[in-house]
Amino acid sequence: MPASVWILNLTVLAVVLEADLGRRKIGWIRVLRPLLTAVAICPLFLDAVPTSRHNLALMAAGVGAGVLLGLAAHLFVSVGYGPVKSRKGPRDRAFSRAGFGYAAFWVVIFGSRLLFIYGASHWFPAALGQFLQAHQLSGNGLTDVLIFMAIAMALARSALLGIRGRAAGRRAADRAVAPPMATSSIR
Repeated sequence: MPASVWILNLTVLAVVLEADLGRRKIGWIRVLRPLLTAVAICPLFLDAVPTSRHNLALMAAGVGAGVLLGLAAHLFVSVGYGPVKSRKGPRDRAFSRAGFGYAAFWVVIFGSRLLFIYGASHWFPAALGQFLQAHQLSGNGLTDVLIFMAIAMALARSALLGIRGRAAGRRAADRAVAPPMATSSIR
């Protein structure tokens, strides 16, 4: 298995876990960090993306699976609004809280990806080669699919985190400006 595959997968995993574990403020830097990581990493690992019809379909499936897994990760994240530490002292901000379940979800996903990549090289290379040939797919296309899938997972996670953070902020603002409920004096 090429070292680049390990580097890419472990980098994306580390960035996501570092950004999300514990109680963390939801801000633009945190939401954009995976996008910035993808912009930095993609040129290093993507050479020529195969564009035959079957390879494009495989890439679309990989991106779709990545988006779904990135969104599914939010099953393990709670989002709220309240005091968050900042350089200027505690301020009310949107925050998320993620723990062991969230970390386990990402580790299982990335571990499964790395296990598949290892198996493709050591356990079932002949069967995979036959599959790729029968379906007119390239080995480079398969590698690119795994890269796009990892990036799609991180970007979907970021997009939903941003959406949920803004929604928590709007709910808190709505509660702050809502008029108090009048009590009725029915006797």
